[in-house]
Amino acid sequence: MPDKLPHRPSILEIARKAGVSPATVSRAFNQPELLRPETRARIEAVAQRSGFRPNRVGRSLRAGRTRTIGLLLPTLTNPVFADCFEGAEQHARAAGYSVMMGITGYDPSVEAESVQALIDHQIDGLILTVGNPARNATLRALDAAGMPHVLAYNESGTHPFVSVDNRAAAHEMVARLAALGHSRIAFVSGPLTASDRARRRLQGAQACARELGLPAVTHLAMAAHTESSSPSLRKLLARSDAPTALFCSNDLLAASVIAQLAALRMRVPDDIAVCGFDGVSIGALMVPPLSTVQQPSREIGARACALLLARLGGDAPASVRLPHRIVDGGTATAVAHPVPSTRKRSS
Repeated sequence: MPDKLPHRPSILEIARKAGVSPATVSRAFNQPELLRPETRARIEAVAQRSGFRPNRVGRSLRAGRTRTIGLLLPTLTNPVFADCFEGAEQHARAAGYSVMMGITGYDPSVEAESVQALIDHQIDGLILTVGNPARNATLRALDAAGMPHVLAYNESGTHPFVSVDNRAAAHEMVARLAALGHSRIAFVSGPLTASDRARRRLQGAQACARELGLPAVTHLAMAAHTESSSPSLRKLLARSDAPTALFCSNDLLAASVIAQLAALRMRVPDDIAVCGFDGVSIGALMVPPLSTVQQPSREIGARACALLLARLGGDAPASVRLPHRIVDGGTATAVAHPVPSTRKRSS
């Protein structure tokens, strides 16, 4: 036979042990300012000894609020989104809110199902990252349902968001590469349809190259956002106009690219420069450390949560762009010599 569930003392038991009415116990946890300090202290002491926990769910439902917010992210395998979750959860907890989590795997159909599941659990509001906010059925459904929401990492002209300026950040990284002598630059990303962040970063990189009079930035699209393809890299680097620098749309993809380059017997940064985007902490532990655009992911989560809670309090939403920072690691240095042919190296 399974063990019995532990006994949960009721408000009536606490009232009897403390020598007060059940209404007084209720006020001790819901409106403590109405009680004398000594009465409140006696009730709290009895509750603590008895293992009593107030039923906040029932109280919240009676008030029309659950004090729970939803957080919907593409994945937690990427430290960027894990950091965002930590920032949002810590801010929510400090404000007396709980967080209910959902993962989409960059799949729009899962995104829609997950949002509906969170709404069914009566969340008060939602923080989410979507593939493309400009054409997104989930965001239209949230607007139609009147569900307060804030985007994290996405940028939008019609929905409140917290993000860095992805175009400007990528523009700055390409300018940094150009200052190091790199004129042939390729941008490596996953499918652009699943990430408006990657698309904006590509646009910023291309715009900078045009302004500086550099050759057009080549776009190398991988099948996944965080995993590179050795055949695709080999084909790109065998070209007569092979790039001297690879700008990856995120740090995990950059790490994967570096690993594939090593398998192709190409040295980073001696034979080719590689940089990423995100500034995940593991990048600093690489040898050499990863050159990257750092964005404040924990602060993005915390600020998105603060923006959502302010919206729940009746304030008008206002989008926020947080500052980025270029991290000069060791994977992107000045051009020393042209990129060697991978076919010659493998012979």
